[in-house]
Amino acid sequence: MTTELNYSSILGTKINITDMEKTVSYIEQHLDELKGHYICVSNVHTTVTAYRDGEYREVQNNAAMNIPDGKPLSIVQRHTGFKEAGRVPGPDLMPEIFRLSEKKGYRHYFYGSRQETLDALKVKLAEEYPKMNVVGMYSPPFRPMTEEEDEEAIRNINECNPDFIWIGLGAPKQEKWMAAHDGRVCGVMLGVGAGFDFHAGTIKRAPLWMQEFCMEWLFRIGQDPKRLFPRYLDTNFSFVYYLFREWLKGKNGIDRKHYVSGPISACDKEIPRGKKGRPLRVAMIGHKRIPSREGGVEIVVDELSTRMVKLGCEVDAYNRFGYHVSGKEFDEKRERYYNGVRIFTIPTPSSSSLNAIVYSFLATIRSLFGRYDIIHFHAEGPCTMIWIPKLFGIRVVATIHGLDWQRSKWGNFASKVLRFGEKMAAKHADELIVLSENMKDYFQKEYGRETSYIPNGIICPEHKEINCIKEKYGLEKDEYILFLARIVPEKGLHYLIDAFKDIATDKKLVIAGGSSHSHDYMDQITTMSQEDSRIVMTGFVQGEILEELYSNSYIFVLPSDVEGMAVSLLEAMSYGNCCLVSDIDENMEVVQDKACSFQKGNVEDLKRKLEELLTRPDIVEKYRKESADYICGRFNWDDVVDRTICLYMQKEKGK
Repeated sequence: MTTELNYSSILGTKINITDMEKTVSYIEQHLDELKGHYICVSNVHTTVTAYRDGEYREVQNNAAMNIPDGKPLSIVQRHTGFKEAGRVPGPDLMPEIFRLSEKKGYRHYFYGSRQETLDALKVKLAEEYPKMNVVGMYSPPFRPMTEEEDEEAIRNINECNPDFIWIGLGAPKQEKWMAAHDGRVCGVMLGVGAGFDFHAGTIKRAPLWMQEFCMEWLFRIGQDPKRLFPRYLDTNFSFVYYLFREWLKGKNGIDRKHYVSGPISACDKEIPRGKKGRPLRVAMIGHKRIPSREGGVEIVVDELSTRMVKLGCEVDAYNRFGYHVSGKEFDEKRERYYNGVRIFTIPTPSSSSLNAIVYSFLATIRSLFGRYDIIHFHAEGPCTMIWIPKLFGIRVVATIHGLDWQRSKWGNFASKVLRFGEKMAAKHADELIVLSENMKDYFQKEYGRETSYIPNGIICPEHKEINCIKEKYGLEKDEYILFLARIVPEKGLHYLIDAFKDIATDKKLVIAGGSSHSHDYMDQITTMSQEDSRIVMTGFVQGEILEELYSNSYIFVLPSDVEGMAVSLLEAMSYGNCCLVSDIDENMEVVQDKACSFQKGNVEDLKRKLEELLTRPDIVEKYRKESADYICGRFNWDDVVDRTICLYMQKEKGK
């Protein structure tokens, strides 16, 4: 009799309703069908990660099977009516398959972990399962593999002709790897994380009583507190919170019959609705243009707009017409649509003193005729026009990306205009979004205004090998310090150059970025850089060059005097960089204890910290190991969009 496996959807991830006996039986009966495909082993960590990351959720849901490793998942399934739901821990599934293999003659290949772990595992398997047929083992390099290396690894696997390919790369890397190789290998892939270490004896597993009481995570923390404590603190509490949030909406975090393949809205899994039941209509005003990497505002508007469109919203973005701040070569052809977002291009004068104010006025007037449910203003300058849609009864949301009036590039008049925009946002915006707790406190103290803290998100990237930047700039991996931001005074680049010049090192300083209405400062930086042959100025970068710069730097430095929430810092940490930042509140709120810091504006302190990192690769490596998992787990674009739409959908205050 064929065993059939159903599933429930927990926070959008399809989890099979099964137990150990059913799972082993199903794999045995359907092995030929499963070959070439992959099986995920899910727990609280992977489920929360999938809830936040739509792409990873798709990887999970495209698996041939997704079995409940974590006991909380099976508890949730039973609580919602699936009384037969059990737990199938990956490390426990392995010996079940091993014992079956001794009878059936199945062939096994092990891919992942460290070589010493594989060596110990080989000895243990030979002792405990002498008839088991292990046809190959491979420990891939820690760095990203080249195409040629990957093809060679797949070729070696297939030449061994395994029935089972055990993947031990850790989540979410192993699931993404399996999805990328779906249909390319001859055996069934199973991602079992630390299962290799448990069976090799290199990591001790929690006692049975702790497993039964859902406390295995606590035991793991005791083994590796620095790496695992932040992860479990975040995902365990987030799992409970997300389930409770879905329960309040009557969904219980479970959908037995329907699976939503796109990003899940925190407000409603259905299309967000505006007036008369039509899809929510939103206007975005305040950015220079999308698509663009000219600044953090542009990246935020891009991510919000395109993701909202995927949820069923109708989004219009009001771009500025004018030269790209980093040169004419970066001007894009004006398009009417971008990834489903309708684009309106507003005529804009090139004068820095008139650019923002003219654009904001014209964009706002045009938006009055768009029948929008929400007009979303970004940055203090455009917020000067908030009063106009409010006169017409249109709901307004404002995001303050930073206290722009404090930036030194602006003159006295411009600073006053920006401060006025800040006051307009505080007084008239229906909802006010800030990017840091420090800014939240500022608006409370200055204006008595309650705000919503919604930080920026990040997309966890794939590392890139050195290629273009070696050919173009002569750069090698770990042989340069990276500064990547707009070349404006408040970014503090002059501090970094002054400190770097006094340090005896063969490493280069790479300055990547274009200017933004700060031509005098750019001239100053250019002159300072020409005095030291180790300094490389790339200008504005994007695409492959940008990815390679992030992937291969020794350290990333952000010496800002003023920030909102630096997207470049989030990106640098997501690539696993060791970061050195000024100790302003906005930076420290992001990095916590996962980066080095120096006293803002103190060149001597910056120099000391640079010298320490240049002579202590062990410190650099420590921060590298922690940064990516920490930042990708904490900041997620899908969550940002969910929370933003929730603000859109709230009733106007006082009504």
